[in-house]
Amino acid sequence: MAESTSNTSHAGGLVKTLRPYHVWALGVGIVLVGEYMGWNFTIAKGGVLGSLFAMLVAGTMYTVISLCASELGSATKLAGGPYDWARLFVGPGAAAIVGLAVYMEFIALEAADAIVVAFIASEIFPQLQVFPVTLFVIALLTFINYRGVVGALTLNFALTMLAFFAIITFFFATALGAVETHPGYLLEGAMPNGLIGLFAALQFGPWFFLGIEGAAMCAEECKHPSRAVPLGQQAGMITLLVGAAMTLFLCTTLIPTDALGVSVYPLFEAAQNSGVFIFVALLGVGTLLTCIASANGCVCDASRSWFALSRDEYVSPWFSAVHPKYSTPYKAVIFTAPIAVAFAFSGFLDQVITFSIVSGLLCYVLIPFSLIRFRKLFPESTSKIRPFAGPLQPYIAYFAIGIAILIMSTLFWGYRYNLLFGLLFYTIAYFYFSSRRKHTSGNEPLWSELGWPEPEKTPDQKLKEVSCIECSR
Repeated sequence: MAESTSNTSHAGGLVKTLRPYHVWALGVGIVLVGEYMGWNFTIAKGGVLGSLFAMLVAGTMYTVISLCASELGSATKLAGGPYDWARLFVGPGAAAIVGLAVYMEFIALEAADAIVVAFIASEIFPQLQVFPVTLFVIALLTFINYRGVVGALTLNFALTMLAFFAIITFFFATALGAVETHPGYLLEGAMPNGLIGLFAALQFGPWFFLGIEGAAMCAEECKHPSRAVPLGQQAGMITLLVGAAMTLFLCTTLIPTDALGVSVYPLFEAAQNSGVFIFVALLGVGTLLTCIASANGCVCDASRSWFALSRDEYVSPWFSAVHPKYSTPYKAVIFTAPIAVAFAFSGFLDQVITFSIVSGLLCYVLIPFSLIRFRKLFPESTSKIRPFAGPLQPYIAYFAIGIAILIMSTLFWGYRYNLLFGLLFYTIAYFYFSSRRKHTSGNEPLWSELGWPEPEKTPDQKLKEVSCIECSR
């Protein structure tokens, strides 16, 4: 699909209105919640050094994933993101699985965010009950995304900027000595469980950055995707790397290690330990806003993945409708609500998040693999279709796949059954979608619709064609 100057994309009627800061807001808005909570379970497993190791390893993987998403998203300019990349460059089976995995990753994360918002609201106002507030948050964010993507992501931009500003302000106040720190906490809990703790801490490393690849999923709705996707995606990754480093410093110098490893709101607790009211209020508000922003972005990304699956008839084509007034995939947006409610109804926050991580790690194997296949099908000689080219590709894509598999293996420490259930779920889904595909119209890549030339044939393909010609003679 060649980039068009019109305001509406050819396929699906999605309006092209988003700019780089919307892409940044989508990616960072989803992920920043992981720096306000969740990452600190790395402390419980591996101490301060384990947490630092997990942050660096996960940060390396996500940096590569972000580069892959920037290259693929700016080239294809499609709403399905990882689903469309796998469909075009890997195959229909992988496409269906990664599309479902993206959907489940963000839906589970949305439910977890809504639960946390409800818990915070019930603490501030004890008369409120958790589940009704959770339902209200999910319904409200579904309605906002139903009305239009620009409004939804503009909201995300404002909420995310405020939440990130809270971290920056607290960090510089602490670094400049306005808040008393306790460096001894770093030494007391450096590595309580030895080397095995360093390895076990990796399972929670993705919480620092989980979902940043979703920034590229609004490519079909960007005004200039060739520029907006790489710029917004890479700016988002840089923001999160800086935020993760500041968060780790703040929490490990203000909270004792044994308390930090089990804290529900580590940044908020660090602010409480500072004894400065302005920071307590700022980080409390930041925690609430980042949860709302994350859930809001999750609705956007999950609905786009389901919309892409529907458009290619892996699920009912009914979901591929675009609203005649708001130009949103409104049926796909609405369908996120009951699934998110079902996850929230379980009440097991750690189980919901772990399923989101398993789904994400499956994507982190297939996204780099899609990039590898893309580079193989369209090498440098056809680089006109590649407006952004990441460095050291496709070599670092192999490295990211290895890290994703390594992190997935660490889930055996504490979440073995979650991992096995997740893999079984996606195996069953693979056979279901493969069976369904036999009864639907074909959706093989049509490169001309993307404005691309036919892929260059590999030496093996050329040899096979020659052999066929000789046989026919």
